[in-house]
Amino acid sequence: MTAPIPNDEPLAIIEEEARAMAQCFGVAAPEEAAASLIERLLFRLGGVHIYLPKRSARARQRMHAEIALRFNGSNLFELAKEFEMTPRHVRRIIADRRS
Repeated sequence: MTAPIPNDEPLAIIEEEARAMAQCFGVAAPEEAAASLIERLLFRLGGVHIYLPKRSARARQRMHAEIALRFNGSNLFELAKEFEMTPRHVRRIIADRRS
């Protein structure tokens, strides 16, 4: 088992979330499951820098994907109004998705 990690470190957050997930799924030993996950992450990813985008970045990516999916060539202004952005911005999103 790993040594306790200060609560503000990313590994402590991951361990806490793993423990909560284990409890949600009825794992008999959630503490051991969380510690095991941390050990596996350290073994497989130790020394690697990982960037985790903020939730807003993920939401923006999903919104851009939806705009590109729903664009039919004649609904530019409707999409701009619905997603509260300019038609120019919608065009940019569509162009970026096509390239």
